[in-house]
Order: sequence, then C-alpha cells, then structure tokens
Amino acid sequence: MSSLLGTLSVAMSGLEAQQAGIETTTNNIANLNTSGYTRQRPVLEEADPILQGNIAYGAGVKLQGIESLRASILQLQINSETQQQGRSQAYINAMSQAQTLFPDDTSGIGQQIANFFQSLNSLSTDPSNLALRQSVLSAANGMASAFNSTAGQLTAQRNTLDQNVEQTVREVNQITQEIAGLNGKLAKLGSTAQGYGSFLDQRDNLIQKLSGMIDVSVIDNGTSITLTTRQGALLVADDQSFGLSTQFDPASGVQHIYAQDGTDITGKISGGALGGTLQARDQALPALQTQLDSLASGLVQALNTAHTEGFDLNGNPGGNLFTPVSGAGAAASMAVAINDPTLLAASSDGSSGSNGNLANLSAIADQAVSNHMTPIQAYGDLVFQAGSAVSDGTAELDASNTMLQQLQQQQASVSGVSLDEEASNLLLYQRAYQAAAQAISTVDQMLQTAIQMGAGR
Repeated sequence: MSSLLGTLSVAMSGLEAQQAGIETTTNNIANLNTSGYTRQRPVLEEADPILQGNIAYGAGVKLQGIESLRASILQLQINSETQQQGRSQAYINAMSQAQTLFPDDTSGIGQQIANFFQSLNSLSTDPSNLALRQSVLSAANGMASAFNSTAGQLTAQRNTLDQNVEQTVREVNQITQEIAGLNGKLAKLGSTAQGYGSFLDQRDNLIQKLSGMIDVSVIDNGTSITLTTRQGALLVADDQSFGLSTQFDPASGVQHIYAQDGTDITGKISGGALGGTLQARDQALPALQTQLDSLASGLVQALNTAHTEGFDLNGNPGGNLFTPVSGAGAAASMAVAINDPTLLAASSDGSSGSNGNLANLSAIADQAVSNHMTPIQAYGDLVFQAGSAVSDGTAELDASNTMLQQLQQQQASVSGVSLDEEASNLLLYQRAYQAAAQAISTVDQMLQTAIQMGAGR
C-alpha cells in the first residue's frame, strides 16, 4: 500500500495499539494493591500485508485483545492448599474449645476425682463423724456435677458446630451462584473482549474463597468451568449452580449435607472449613464423649460395687452410692444416689467405728475402671487426646500456611504487578505512541502539500 492514505492507516494502527498498551499499563499500576488482580498486557500482532504485484506492503499492527498473565497450574495448587488450610483452621477452632473442657490443673473432672478420694481418706480417720461423711457426699456431688457439666458443654459445642455446617452450606450456595453468573458473562464476552480479564479475576477469587469452605475440583471448559466436590457432587456447570442442602438426621442427631440429586455427601466432604467442622463434629468430639462416658460408667460401677459390700452407720448393708449409668449419656446423667450421710457404707463389719469398707472404696483410685486405666489415668488420657488434636491440627495448619505462602509468591512472580516493569513498559508505549503521532503529523503535512499542488494546477 504505497499511497499516503495507506501510510496514514499504518500510523493510525500503531497509535491505537500503543494507546491500548498505555491504558493496560495504567490499569496494572492502578491495581498494584488490589487483592486477586492479575497483571494484563496487550496482545499485538502484525496485520496481514497488502500485496501489490510482487511487492508486499505492511499494513500496520492489530490489537488481538488484552491478555491476563495467569498461572493456571499454580492457581489449582493454591486452591488445593486453601482447602487444607480451611479444614485445619476450622478443626483447630473447634478442638481448642474442647480442650478447655479438660484442664490438667486444679479444676475440672480430674481435680474433682482427686477431691472425692481425698474425702474418703479423711473419713477413714473418724468413720462415724457426720461432718466428714457429709464432706464425702459433697465431694461425690462435685465429681458428678463436673461430669455433667463437661458432657453438657461437649453436646452444646457439637450443636454449635452443627449450626456452623448449615451456615457454611448457605455460603457455599451463594458463592456457586455467583460463579455460575460469571460463567455466563464470560461465555457471552469471549476471550478478547474488554473486561474479560476482570471477570476471570472475580471468578478465580470466588473459587479460592469457595476452596476455603469445601473441597472443590475445577474442570476448565475454556470460557466456562465446571465445579464439583472432590467426590463428584456437581456444584456449577456453565451458567447453572447446583445448591447443596441440609437435613436433620434423627439417627445421628445432626444435620446431614445433600447434593441436589439427593445424595448424602456428609461423609465425603474432607476439605475446607466444612471438612474440618465435620471432622470435629462427627469424629473428634464424639470420641471424647464416648471416652468420658466410659470413665463415668466405669467409675460409677466400681464405686457402687464396693459400696454395696459395706454397711452404713445404722448397720444396714450399703446400697448404690451413685445412680447406675452405662453407655452413651453416662457422664451427663451421673448423680449421687443418697443424700443422707448416715447411709454411707464406711463399715466392713456393721460397727459404727469400722472404716474397712472405706479402704475398698479408696482402692478404686488405683484400679482400672475405663480402657484398662485408673480414674486419673483415664482422665489424663482425655486431656492428652484433646490436646493432641489441637497440636496435630496446628502442625498441619503451619505446614499448609507455609506451602500456601510459597505458592502465592510464585504466582505473584507471574501474575503480580511490578512497578519497575510497568514503568519501563509505560515509557516504551509512550515513545512508540509519540513516534506514531509524529508519523501521522508527517503524512498530514505531505497530504497538505499534495492538495496544494493539485489546487495550483
């Protein structure tokens, strides 16, 4: 294209291309501190040449679109690590509360057990003393109350986690609806349209947020994506979202999670905050509750057996010291069966001065009552289990945080905005723009000369 108008067209294409570069660079700089922003750059391509005879004339430059510099593999790794981080954090939060229910200091069940056996030792010095007998009953009531309170708080905490499950499911559904909406927008725009990269950023940020709540698998279909849980429950397909639901399960006493096709996926969710909450609600807390019930029922059975072998202050055979309990709910229902101190069976021969049966009752402190452990050992194991859950979860969270930080740094090296690089690009586009503008000015002067020459003829 050897005409001046052709030359002007080439210069104009350069002007428009460099302007796009300046606008893109300016947008990058403006979003330097915008969380989740992905650096963009103009995609420029040489225009198809114009053939005139045996000569090919350049036709300038074409702006193909604005490209977001994404690291798709890194993003998938970040999403996966975010799922682990969310699970660990939710689990730690839950188990840290449970840990406070099993103190290893001078409070809680362990101290109440120690107080009870100490009261028996005190009574053995004067077995007919009503005040000391009442102290034993008071200590027994204190021990039972400690079991009741801890069991009740474990149940309350599990109910709170159950409410968290419902809340998280609602948030998951809200996010999947937004992702489906963005899928629809991206499909209509096309990858070269204005604003396409911004919508991709929004979708990636939402997927990462969703990963912090539930385990997610991403299937990239080009302009659209499909989201499922790791086990295949459909969450998003194109511009449609498939909401999860919760329903109370009478057998377990908690809310179960269902996919839209009616499949119960509660036991299949392992990642994100939902996975950590379910792990604490359905595994860790019930395990502590079972162990606590085992200690309560074993202790009650052993003390009742020993108590019935003795005689009370009136010379009558002793009855149950505690209301018999066993199995699930033993700790919550543990209660002292007598309130009259004279009914305490301290004697081994029926005489008021005998303390022989107190020795039998005291000996239970050193007998295996639960999982082949003494009462204090069994409680110590509860303290260890609760503390170990928090410790293990914290170690996992620390490792996940470190890995996530490394992945984000790698992603930033690809997708992050560098002021030095953008300043260099800005100067480059500015000079190219000025050169194109100078070329246009030159061609304009030449056209004016040609016009004047034509008018003079």
